Amino acid sequence: MTMRKDWIFAFAFTLASLISINAQKSDSLSLPGFKLLRAAEDYSFLKDHQGELSVWDQLKYLKLGKNKYLSIGGDTRFEFQSLSNQDWIPENDDSRLFIRFMAHADLHLGSRFRWFTQLKNGFAFGVNGPESPLDADQIDLHQSFLSIDLNAFRFEVGRQELIYGSRRLISVREGTNIRQSFDGARLIWETSHHRADLLFYAYNPQRTGAFDNRLETNQLIWGGYYVHNSPSRTHFNFDLYYLGLRSENPRFEEASNIRELRHSVGVRHWGEKASITYNNEAIVQFGAFGDGDILAWTISTELYYAFESELSPRLGLKAEIISGDKDAGDGDLETFNALYPRGGYFGLLAVVGPANLIDLHPSFQIEPFPFLGIELDWDVFWRHQLSDGIYFPSGRLNLPGSASDSQLIGNQAGARISIPINRNFEFEASYFYFIAGDFVNDVAGGANFSQFGCSFSGHF
Repeated sequence: MTMRKDWIFAFAFTLASLISINAQKSDSLSLPGFKLLRAAEDYSFLKDHQGELSVWDQLKYLKLGKNKYLSIGGDTRFEFQSLSNQDWIPENDDSRLFIRFMAHADLHLGSRFRWFTQLKNGFAFGVNGPESPLDADQIDLHQSFLSIDLNAFRFEVGRQELIYGSRRLISVREGTNIRQSFDGARLIWETSHHRADLLFYAYNPQRTGAFDNRLETNQLIWGGYYVHNSPSRTHFNFDLYYLGLRSENPRFEEASNIRELRHSVGVRHWGEKASITYNNEAIVQFGAFGDGDILAWTISTELYYAFESELSPRLGLKAEIISGDKDAGDGDLETFNALYPRGGYFGLLAVVGPANLIDLHPSFQIEPFPFLGIELDWDVFWRHQLSDGIYFPSGRLNLPGSASDSQLIGNQAGARISIPINRNFEFEASYFYFIAGDFVNDVAGGANFSQFGCSFSGHF
């Protein structure tokens, strides 16, 4: 019965969105695109444009009184995946369907008070093995936070999604069917060129039942994040940050379920100069792992060159070195912890995560038509330390390193097409093929791993 209700919920949203396309006025006001963080959208400008909106778009600004309004929205995603030789095990094949529905209400009470609430609902069909909280959740309160404007500062408290920088350490984990959120508070100071956050949050672990997510303190994160953004000098943008983590149940090859107290200090330099877009980042981590010490690090760079052409071709190159543990069993830990990074860190085929890794990733993008984007990429993975294994994007150990002296993990080729149908809908299809290297051949089954996927997303 629960699945039937979920299907009806998602189908009703999609049908209503399709109807809304035909219902829009020809002279309707052009609205901005939807954001990854729906709480970051601002529809207050619609106050003076009510007569220019379709019935559907009027839900973005429902006037409740003087300077008071309610904005309603939602998202849905249907994603099909077909996997061959999953986890590099021969004939371990799987075909699955993921469905996700999210609905939110954004209440503004004057210029100072705001309350944002979002429900989530997701489930999976055809997945081999037990149901994972990354894939399914009957229904739960994903976000509910109060924002208070204090003139020079903004204070936010409650459960919410977080994104910082290039999403290497804190993100919503969009690649999985179920996104992640945090319980806590932050104080924000923001101007046109600067933003500084002081934050303290507890990670909200996902569960698959109905309204069973609760406040937990097993994983705490705190710190400060500063961003300098200068549009007039686009080559002089940078982030400076400190993030602290206390985790009661980490899972590394060195050891598991030992208290981890980790401090991350990072700097990011990003921007554009002429035809080049760049994003460089360096992070050092230190702290305590039980009775041992933590000393880990990463350095990464992203470069993109845009050619002057009607096809908008763009050539890219990413490279990263992410530290691994030098000596298994010595009590100290040099494995980098990416905390709560973006999902599908190196593509939708999420089998290699940002720990104990050397990565070289060239790519090529092109737009042969305004409605079609094509991306081709090739990723080569090596282990940074032979005494450590490889990890999933979640930080959980994937394959132990003790059974092999080989460094090459493998090569991953990928192709992706994206079709933005209109403001409300988009379609994406991808194919990834992982060619197992010597390390995977030694430790796992050694079969080449492939994944085909396609998704249809709707937003309102």
